[in-house]
Amino acid sequence: MKISSLLIALPLLACLPCFASDAAPQRVIPTVTRTVQQFSKLENDWLDAVQKRDMDAIDKLVANDFELRTSAAPGRPTPRAESLKQSFGLAPFQSHIEQMATHEFGNVIIVSFLWTIDSTKEGTAAQKIFVVDTWKQNQDGWQVVVRYASTVAADTRNPPGADPAEPAIKKKI
Repeated sequence: MKISSLLIALPLLACLPCFASDAAPQRVIPTVTRTVQQFSKLENDWLDAVQKRDMDAIDKLVANDFELRTSAAPGRPTPRAESLKQSFGLAPFQSHIEQMATHEFGNVIIVSFLWTIDSTKEGTAAQKIFVVDTWKQNQDGWQVVVRYASTVAADTRNPPGADPAEPAIKKKI
């Protein structure tokens, strides 16, 4: 009797995880890599240095031959001095970085992220900007050499070759 009851109960017990997974879907949380942590700090240090007009910190983080390239004028890079002048001309503002990704290529790291500016008093800065920064390692540490920036517009169509679907592989903690 005990064996037959056990044989009936085993298939039912095997189905319990199926019922439980329907009731409580598993959350997927992306893993933050060491490189994302490191460059989140560097990007935020750069933002803080600009807000504080701290030229010593900027000189440490931003290469002398730095240039800013934008989608509005892709063939006309903005040199370091002009980019800093424009940045210093804005009143201090709050912003945050999200959706960061990093790609390592030896002594070069490509960092991309969505930069959201909460507001500026003049309202002259874009509110959402997709940024790609190229950082290069030298004897003193990491310096940003090129920034590519494009405002995130209402046109949400994808460029040719982009897959609009979410990635199939999700990182779990």
